[in-house]
Amino acid sequence: MRSLIFIIIFFIFSNCYSQSDSADVITKEVNAEELTAEEISDSLRSFSVNLLSLPDNAEVYNDTVLIGATPVLNYQMKEGNYTLKFINPGSGKFWQNSNQIINLNLKSDTTISAAFRYFYYFDSDPFNATVMSSDTLLGLTPLRLLTEYKITGNLIFRKENYHDLVFNISDYDFGTGLKVNMKSKGNIRTNDEVYKDKGTQFNTSRNLPVISGLGIASIAAGFFTYNFKKKGNSAYDEYLFTGNQEKLDESRENDTYFVISLILMQAALGGLIYFLFFD
Repeated sequence: MRSLIFIIIFFIFSNCYSQSDSADVITKEVNAEELTAEEISDSLRSFSVNLLSLPDNAEVYNDTVLIGATPVLNYQMKEGNYTLKFINPGSGKFWQNSNQIINLNLKSDTTISAAFRYFYYFDSDPFNATVMSSDTLLGLTPLRLLTEYKITGNLIFRKENYHDLVFNISDYDFGTGLKVNMKSKGNIRTNDEVYKDKGTQFNTSRNLPVISGLGIASIAAGFFTYNFKKKGNSAYDEYLFTGNQEKLDESRENDTYFVISLILMQAALGGLIYFLFFD
């Protein structure tokens, strides 16, 4: 009996010890996995990245995080895949240039350069002046110009009857553009025909009584034309509804008066136009 009790106690203690060992093993495995996840970032190599642009001062973002404004030198980044966005610094207020997005698979020290096109805006008072650069015609003002290169030297604004205006492009402001005021040479006759016979009076006198009478006749004839047509339509509608023959005759009579009034109105208008403009 004692032997049986001893065997039972030994069996219970053995099971408890085995469960304790299993729990320790599981705990150690879980902790090992957690440590591995935390150490992944530290295990990645770091590389030096130079971020450049033309022109300078372009803001660079890693996804939505601002890295800085170019030039950014010796910037440390872990190996991996990145999406870099370069914001054009020279968009100005007249034109929104496209920004550049660069997908980077970083495996070594890298230099990235973004080249933006240059946008120029030229205007003048008066407008439609030619813009010249090194004997090359760029266009007529107002002028929007997008180039792969930066313009250098002097610009010449030229317009007939105005003095040439020379502008040093190094003073150009990409944020505001350029508008120049040109000076007149004086005694400008833009278009002789525009200023010829500027008076609003007729060259010869007009027969005002006849013109007035024809005007009144045109108005009266127009009124009677409308009135007879309205009465004729009303009588004809009533004829269709009742079948009364007298209404049909009344409609035809009013239509006849309508035609006569219309002819008189047109004749009066014709006479009015003649005596007013051609006599």
